[in-house]
Amino acid sequence: MAQGIAKGKKPVASTGDDAFVTSINRLATWGAENTRTLLVGVAAIALAVIGVLYYVNFQATVRERAAADLAALRLSAASAEELAPQLEGYIERFDGTASADEARLILARVLMDADRTGEAIAVAGAVGQPRNRPVGFAAAQLLATAQEASGDAEAALMTLRALGDDARFPFQRRQAQASAARILVGLGQLDEAAVIYGAIADEAEDEDPAEAGVYRLRLGEINARRASTGS
Repeated sequence: MAQGIAKGKKPVASTGDDAFVTSINRLATWGAENTRTLLVGVAAIALAVIGVLYYVNFQATVRERAAADLAALRLSAASAEELAPQLEGYIERFDGTASADEARLILARVLMDADRTGEAIAVAGAVGQPRNRPVGFAAAQLLATAQEASGDAEAALMTLRALGDDARFPFQRRQAQASAARILVGLGQLDEAAVIYGAIADEAEDEDPAEAGVYRLRLGEINARRASTGS
């Protein structure tokens, strides 16, 4: 009788709590068996975090040092002959920073003042900042000036036309377009120059009437030349 009752006894169904405890036990067992793997993984994550923090702090230190050294160079009373090699050394040390591009811009100006236009073109063209940033805009302007001074008006036009499209502010784009129109006048391409001056004068009318007046004056001069030559 007792044996019959024992054989007919049903197993007790496991509850959700039992399943949770079982899972915890399994995880604890796996952790105990794989302690080395866990420690190595945690160490790798810690090293990666430390590496990232070190790199960020290092870059910030480099930027601060670059800015300070460039400020010192700007305040120095060195002649162009002395300043150029100092700037070249600075650019080599801090290449890849925003301050290095600022140094390139200063160096390009120094080279232009020394009539070393070919070198100025190379330095200004190496500025990595885009034309919609202040240093990039100034570098493109200087590049066009150096190209024009070297006798390569077509290259200067290409630079100015790109700047007229890419500059951040409308007045900057108009400045670039006006410079391109001036070069076109020098090349005798009066019709194209007139179109540019007319367009930027209309654009500037609401924003800066004085600026628009300058462009209309240039347009009037071109129209007078066209009338005198019958073109």
